Amino acid sequence: MLTLEELILTTDTADVLHQVEAKMREHFVIDDWEGVRIILGIAVAHYAPGEMLWVRLPGASRSGKTEILRPLSNHQDGAKMEAITPAAIRGGLVNGARILDRIDGKLVITKDISALLTTRRDARNEIFGLLRSVKDGELVADFGIENGHVHQRARFDWICATTPVFEQYRQMESLLGERFIDIRWRAGDRQEMAFRAGLNNAQLTCIRSEVEAEVHLLMDTAKLEIHNITLNERDVRIISQYADKTATLRTPVQRDRQRNLIAPPHPEIGTDLTQGLCRIVTGLKLLCVNWEPYMNRFVWDGMPETRAKIMECLVEGITNTSDIAFQANISTTTVDIIIQDLKLLGVIDNNRQLTMQLHNRW
Repeated sequence: MLTLEELILTTDTADVLHQVEAKMREHFVIDDWEGVRIILGIAVAHYAPGEMLWVRLPGASRSGKTEILRPLSNHQDGAKMEAITPAAIRGGLVNGARILDRIDGKLVITKDISALLTTRRDARNEIFGLLRSVKDGELVADFGIENGHVHQRARFDWICATTPVFEQYRQMESLLGERFIDIRWRAGDRQEMAFRAGLNNAQLTCIRSEVEAEVHLLMDTAKLEIHNITLNERDVRIISQYADKTATLRTPVQRDRQRNLIAPPHPEIGTDLTQGLCRIVTGLKLLCVNWEPYMNRFVWDGMPETRAKIMECLVEGITNTSDIAFQANISTTTVDIIIQDLKLLGVIDNNRQLTMQLHNRW
């Protein structure tokens, strides 16, 4: 019988991906197989060099995304992080444990970040500000006491799931500086998912163990093979073009409570996005996935959902306010405001025609 090390050396990542998918098809109702491959591509990209990769995975509660994230968090190169406070990020206790020390070098999994988003506003703002510094590579904190200066460096990749509640806080977070790449999880048939959950209930521990074994084999195989994957200039050019579209279309437009424009928007430049997407594409290439068609998804999933619905109409040639409102199930007032935002961002012209090439969402 082969040892684990010998098994890994004789295994191909594409074959293991098929095994993972086969095991998941056997036990779960999943429609979003593109999403599964992207998540697994992100996971194996943990072993690719580059800037930190932070990915947010919004989706309906109990929709199946946790069943993919759980085995990743249990891998030896994974770590769990659920509750986050400003003090936990900064550290400061003399000889005390610090969260950044614990997760340094790990693929961090947060199965639900909604608790962070619904905490007190002042604490939430502080957390977002601290995370921005962490993503930039270092965090400096002073506490006004003896030995109260803390200078931390940490590098970790992060996949955090959340429910759609994060849309309420998206503009505020964006104004602090986007640090995440978004992938929206698409749930399967509600009734079939509930039915399968009932069938799985008695054997759930065994089922999760089987899925975990396949996912861990995929991670261990990728760790040895990732150095064989490279991106050429054509790859990076394509990735950067999609990153630029994603960056522009997710840029917030700052308005007051009366929805009056506070300041003209300056579209984000897609440098960080390009770096993150390059790592994801490296992971997808390792899994032998045809990655180019997947790039369109990052553009759409990166937009606020209401903006995406209006963009769908514009791509389909629907430009009348009333028609857009009916098609997207949004008020005409909201349509007009978002249309104005898109003009300010240079996405559409005065005739509501797109100024960039964009494929249909689905």
